[in-house]
Amino acid sequence: MNSPSTNERNQQGEWRPAHPIVSAPITAWPPQPAKTLKWLFGWPGFLWPENIFWLAVSVCTWAFLTPELSTMKSFELWWVALLYVRNFIFITVLFGGMHYFLYMRKSQGDRLRFTTRPFPTNSKRFKFNNQVRDNMFHTLVFAVPVVTAYESITYWLFANNHIGFIDLTNPVAFWTWFVLLALLAPVVHAVHFYFGHRLLHVKFLYRRYHALHHANIQVGPWSGLSMHPVEHVIYFSTVVVQWLIALHPVNALYQLQLAAFMPAPGHSGYEKMNVCNGVDLAAGSYFHYQHHKYFECNYGGSLMPLDKWFGTFHDGTEEASTRLREQIRSRRQSNAETAD
Repeated sequence: MNSPSTNERNQQGEWRPAHPIVSAPITAWPPQPAKTLKWLFGWPGFLWPENIFWLAVSVCTWAFLTPELSTMKSFELWWVALLYVRNFIFITVLFGGMHYFLYMRKSQGDRLRFTTRPFPTNSKRFKFNNQVRDNMFHTLVFAVPVVTAYESITYWLFANNHIGFIDLTNPVAFWTWFVLLALLAPVVHAVHFYFGHRLLHVKFLYRRYHALHHANIQVGPWSGLSMHPVEHVIYFSTVVVQWLIALHPVNALYQLQLAAFMPAPGHSGYEKMNVCNGVDLAAGSYFHYQHHKYFECNYGGSLMPLDKWFGTFHDGTEEASTRLREQIRSRRQSNAETAD
């Protein structure tokens, strides 16, 4: 596999990128200023195109598709329903659109797809015995109401001055803090996701709640938010961080929409997606694909090296897979001996 654009596969039909997964250079030690600046401002990088695109979506959502804050001082069905319908449409278009483009229309075939194994259509692991229908059910029936509930509570808190009340009367100070929080939102998401995810892998919570998400070994866009409602509550609680520090509702909305929208490309099952002739944009997460494949690694994301710090990092190579299998085998053998 000499190039990330090739489609060479092993006997199981699996493809991997040509190079091992590496963490973002912002965390490198000793510091790497040149690489960090290129990562921050280059294309593709931290800002462009993904994070700046989602921030633009949040700004437009707030400006054109959200009721006036003054009308949300009390919970009323009309504005909560408006948020629900808007979120339902957003998620259906994004998740369904990616699924249609990649798996129904098959616009780029299996090029850069992590595995050619099809989604199960006759499996008792899933409602309706069908993975895609099961994923759609849990996303639209549970994820959309939960994210709407968090968003509604957020606006109610802002409207009643329960949050966002820190007085930064200097406009420069206010907007500096606003921009800083916008830049930090993906970091907040990464840290919250790692620790929330580790929590869900505690045996008690895993068996009752998180196992539903892990039924998806072959992942697709609809797999991203296919979770038990309890996991949705934990996952979307990332917005609570913004309740404590945000001065403007857009910061909280951006945090929430990152959590709502990023799982679609993150679980696309492809390394990149061809958006127009000859132009590929990052569309998947091989880092997170390893977690669905092996369960006991890569609990967070590659933005922050939390998996490296806590010893759960898998760089996507066969050598790392071998080490992980040996660790799992040794741990299970030790647990069996302890039980005896």
